[in-house]
Amino acid sequence: MKKFKKNWLRHLIQWGALLAIIIFLTKVFGTQNADPEAYCPFGGLQTLGTYLVAGSMACSMTMTQIMMGVVLAIAVILFSKLFCGYLCPLGWGSEYLDKLRAKMKIKSLVIKNGSIADRFLRLFKYVLLFIIFYYTINDSELFCKNFDPYYAAATGFKGELTLWMAIAAFAVFIFGNFFIKMFWCKYICPLGGLSNIFKFSITFVVLVGVYAALNYSGLAVSWVWLLAAACLIGYIWEAIYLEAKAFPLLKVHRDTEACNNCGLCPKRCPYSINVDKVETVKHIDCTLCGECISVCKQNALTFGKKKSFRWLPAILTVVLMVLAFFLGSKWELATIDVKWGDEAKQEVLQKTTVEGLRSVKCYGSSMAFKAQLEKIPGIYRVATYVKHHTVEIFYDPSETTPEKINEAIYVPAKFKINPPSADVEQIKVITIYTEKMYDKLDPNYLGIQFRLSGRKYYGIETEYSCPLTVRLYMDITEPIDKDFLEQTVEMKELEMPVHGGGVNIVKVDYEFISLSDQVDTVTRREFLERQFNAYSRSYKKNMEQWGGKNEAVYELVYPGLDKPIITRYLPYLSSHLSQIDGFLGMETVLNERDEYAFRFKYSKDVLDDDKIWAALTAPKWKIMDKDGNVSETDPKFAFENKGATLVAAPQK
Repeated sequence: MKKFKKNWLRHLIQWGALLAIIIFLTKVFGTQNADPEAYCPFGGLQTLGTYLVAGSMACSMTMTQIMMGVVLAIAVILFSKLFCGYLCPLGWGSEYLDKLRAKMKIKSLVIKNGSIADRFLRLFKYVLLFIIFYYTINDSELFCKNFDPYYAAATGFKGELTLWMAIAAFAVFIFGNFFIKMFWCKYICPLGGLSNIFKFSITFVVLVGVYAALNYSGLAVSWVWLLAAACLIGYIWEAIYLEAKAFPLLKVHRDTEACNNCGLCPKRCPYSINVDKVETVKHIDCTLCGECISVCKQNALTFGKKKSFRWLPAILTVVLMVLAFFLGSKWELATIDVKWGDEAKQEVLQKTTVEGLRSVKCYGSSMAFKAQLEKIPGIYRVATYVKHHTVEIFYDPSETTPEKINEAIYVPAKFKINPPSADVEQIKVITIYTEKMYDKLDPNYLGIQFRLSGRKYYGIETEYSCPLTVRLYMDITEPIDKDFLEQTVEMKELEMPVHGGGVNIVKVDYEFISLSDQVDTVTRREFLERQFNAYSRSYKKNMEQWGGKNEAVYELVYPGLDKPIITRYLPYLSSHLSQIDGFLGMETVLNERDEYAFRFKYSKDVLDDDKIWAALTAPKWKIMDKDGNVSETDPKFAFENKGATLVAAPQK
């Protein structure tokens, strides 16, 4: 408690940051997206590098992360590694693991500052730094997620990580820091290496200047060489000098006359820097945490030779963080901004903006959307802004119009709200017209809103028009309540239940335009057929060998075949079966008993019911990719009840 009081603002910021992370990740206040990397400055700097090199932003990063990274770099140059000393959860964890070891009275392993082992171990963070930036920039995905201990812990080892890497890194973090003081921060942390490069800012600026000059002169020097040079020279400078020179500008100073050489400051310093042996602390590891100042009984230590600066680093940390949030909220860079086609076309293009595309949420989905647009005549450029789910589409007005573009990119959707019971004979169909719900996810959200109402609604179906056509299937006895429909459509927040308990708060902003006077009816089977997306594949190679030779159809009822979470795995099953002799094709159907079922066409000359069942329940599936490469994967379907060969050919 005494230690807390003497440096109370730093510890308040640390614990406050940790509490904020916990609240954010546990969604205590209904946070829609709990991305552990949402405010990561290291991810922001990787994203900035990707943007400068490739013109795209890594993963689902936004301007907020970039500004966090830029502000971190500025803070390191001017003041020191404030993020490391005041905000980083891994830095906090490293310190408290050392304190835990001390409480348990377990002897630590000491690697003396400046020793050969100390200088050599500092290499590892620069190697990791190079690897992370290299793969992130090449793939536009944050490579550090594969093994970041914070990301692994925050996601419960279920995020976008490589499990063995994450486990290994987590073990190194826990055991390394427990036995060796600040092991991760000094020797492994790539952000620590990047921060130290910023401390050698003059060298870094010279490197960037040389790189720019070489490229300007006509020599096409790859960015990889700049990255390698920065990492290599950063390590060499750190290993040789172990201290920064001109930067950062703010440092810890020792009044040699007031100092009584008690030796308390290096003991309290998280990095065991010999503060009592120097007049100005220039050590590369110093984060301006203020622990040395808090323990000094002679008031011999100050920031910038001024006692009034006692809380300046802590205050600067908060101010800079708020500034990063503010600037990040005001600006946004395009996740991708890609052109194609004739370069001369770019001069005559006009722009149309489409908002509310929730499915455009990261680099991967942006590139998928770009691939979709390339197939539409008249479009030659697209920029996506994932933070606001907005895209800018650039088109030739002589070839197309915004209306044609909107129609071409719209994907009609179906969503089953609740299955009608078997005794339902007729289902009522009404038509609603809406705006601001042109993304493929919007009908799902609207359907969930209707499901949560508890009324007898069965499904939604959309069709492109301006405004959008939304057909709502409902029980024949359910009254048509226009006010209720309008209220439900224009609900601003959807409290969507999530698996395992809790809810996600999804912001929605749909507009109810009108309700059609026309009311139709369909049978229960017609409804089930309309809501069902049938799947059908024929295996050409097998058909050439066994087609028309004693063919039969094996049917297997599978109740969940109308659910998207199930149907997305159908191509895996189809690929697996296509490589087994005798299978001629597969399809999903609503059979004569209104049951969802698989139907597998096969040749009786090769297969029978038992062999088909063995193929379906094989412990491993062989999957062939588009390049013809075959790999094994775990089965995607759990088949429990056997099917059977149909006695008569199925009716079409």
